[in-house]
Amino acid sequence: MDKVIDKELISHLLRLENNQQEKVLAYMKDLLIQDEMNKRTDESEMAISEGRTKSFDQFNRGFEQWKANKRASMK
Repeated sequence: MDKVIDKELISHLLRLENNQQEKVLAYMKDLLIQDEMNKRTDESEMAISEGRTKSFDQFNRGFEQWKANKRASMK
């Protein structure tokens, strides 16, 4: 995706009142957030389908080990 601002877009943005610009900015931010969430969802679904995930037991063992190491380092 090219990150270039179209001249037509700029000309329309310059016509907007301040409150309208705020609405457009909020809408654009929402679009970007939705796009990022969709991207993360797709990546997660692919990782699950390819078996690149940890089971709860694996995660829990790693977490318990981390807690033990953390406590030992604090003494």
